[in-house]
Amino acid sequence: MMTKIVEILKKETKSLKTQYVEMTEKWAKKEFNRLLDSNCDGNAILVRGKYYPKNNSLKQSETAKINLLNLGKDIFLKKSVDSAKEHYENSILKLADRISKKGLNIDKLKVETSHIGVNIETTLTDGKKTVNAFTIIASGEIQRPHYRYLIK
Repeated sequence: MMTKIVEILKKETKSLKTQYVEMTEKWAKKEFNRLLDSNCDGNAILVRGKYYPKNNSLKQSETAKINLLNLGKDIFLKKSVDSAKEHYENSILKLADRISKKGLNIDKLKVETSHIGVNIETTLTDGKKTVNAFTIIASGEIQRPHYRYLIK
């Protein structure tokens, strides 16, 4: 039963996966270029317009950003895209589990999917029970695109 729901959801949400991966890749390119402004300068490191001494006084998050730059742009982009694909796969599995617990008759299942802006809504019904699953996608200038499924 779970496998069938996963197959249906993957088929119905191909556009979500494509859109989400593209958003993540676009963000990663901008983020890497933004982090590139965090240049080392002598005994200080410029991060977001502030200079930090090159010692252990850097915040852990600032050190992590500098480490991302050391990966290089190609590896950073690949890791970001791979992470987005993994998030998509995991969210489909979680969603399928939540839907299967609703007790729909898989043999009579009808599915309809629509886009609402960047978000997606999928309605699954067996004629007796109906489940609506929809995404909420959030992203920003420095916020990595992310989403979650909600069901009602």
